[in-house]
Amino acid sequence: MRDIRIIGIDPGLRRTGWGVIDTDGVRLGFVACGSVVSDYVESLGARLRQIFDGLTQVLARLEPAEAAIEQTFVNRDASATLKLGQARGIALLVPALSGLLIAEYAPNAVKKTVIGVGHGDKGQIRAMVKCLLPRASFDSTDAADALAIAITHAHSRSWRRLEALALGAAP
Repeated sequence: MRDIRIIGIDPGLRRTGWGVIDTDGVRLGFVACGSVVSDYVESLGARLRQIFDGLTQVLARLEPAEAAIEQTFVNRDASATLKLGQARGIALLVPALSGLLIAEYAPNAVKKTVIGVGHGDKGQIRAMVKCLLPRASFDSTDAADALAIAITHAHSRSWRRLEALALGAAP
């Protein structure tokens, strides 16, 4: 199996984390990670454009083949949820415009994959990402979360491939 490059995206209006890994189906390799930060004094439209431009540059530079994005959850603040949804829309749009396969994962699924349980804190995720990708260095929790999302997708791809082999289908 050849290496596949995956970008994980943790959408946010203030900071959208991204993390890129390579996987051959068994091994994971750290490529890069970071955050796209929007300027909070700008209008909503300008901030969304900053996220769009930043993610577009990351995809152009690192050329992932697939994308994985965290699903959002609804919180008590409807206005914040709506703004997060708009940032998430940009996070879905950029890889879609590049023709990438996009997978979506619930936050609990990411936590269960990376730390073994569906409920955990950001520190546990950071620590496990560092264990799984020892060369990774991240500047924010958002970048670590994005790498966790990419790792979740890599593991999900492996399970789907094994399932296909077990059922006698082409991988």
